[in-house]
Amino acid sequence: MDPSPLSSELGATLGRIRGLVLTQETAQHAVDLLAQVAQETAPNASGAGVSLIHGGNRVSVGATDDLVRSADDLQYTLGEGPCLAAWSIREAVMIEDTAADQRFPAWSSAASAEGVRSCFSVPLLRGRDAIGAMKVYSAVPAAFDEADKTRLRSLSVAASALLGHVQTSATSTRISSELRASLRSRDLVGMAKGILMQREGLTEAEALADLTTRARSSGVPFRQLTADIVNGFGASEEVNGFGASEEKETR
Repeated sequence: MDPSPLSSELGATLGRIRGLVLTQETAQHAVDLLAQVAQETAPNASGAGVSLIHGGNRVSVGATDDLVRSADDLQYTLGEGPCLAAWSIREAVMIEDTAADQRFPAWSSAASAEGVRSCFSVPLLRGRDAIGAMKVYSAVPAAFDEADKTRLRSLSVAASALLGHVQTSATSTRISSELRASLRSRDLVGMAKGILMQREGLTEAEALADLTTRARSSGVPFRQLTADIVNGFGASEEVNGFGASEEKETR
């Protein structure tokens, strides 16, 4: 029996990755290629991504488009989401509809606001270790059927074998820069929450809910919204303890 087009394409892609010299650039190329194949395994996927994760922080990420990057970034900014969960519990995580799923409320709300309605994530396992996650996203609810899930699980097995070697051989130099970017995003969220808590008398949970509501209603990406709030506050003189007011006190 002739191999299916998908099997042939997957084999060709994996062969290209195996033949590459393992360098930092190769690691990125490998996850980018696998993200593309992941999208092709699920006809209803609007995008796909592959993340290598070390200690809860990404060390390399591949994505087919900006929407996938944004949805992925939100997980590491907020510290929750289906891909982080798949990596953590070493099991697949399915979200049928981000507008209704409450397991990751902050992420689901923000992702829904950006146009992600369903997601299927599978861990990348190397022996007993989870080295990352592979995921597909869709702009419509309940987009992925059992055939999609089976194909993505099968792809993840081959991807894990390849990327496990890439992670240990090629991406250690990426950890510090990726970690700095991740911490910067988390800092912005924490600062934006603090600003709203002080300015509007909100609790921390209420401030986070307010941020996600603002992102949903304005259409501004969550990370950009928090940066705008922090930057705008830094130029303000109306609140003590941050930004320009703090600078005045130290003069």
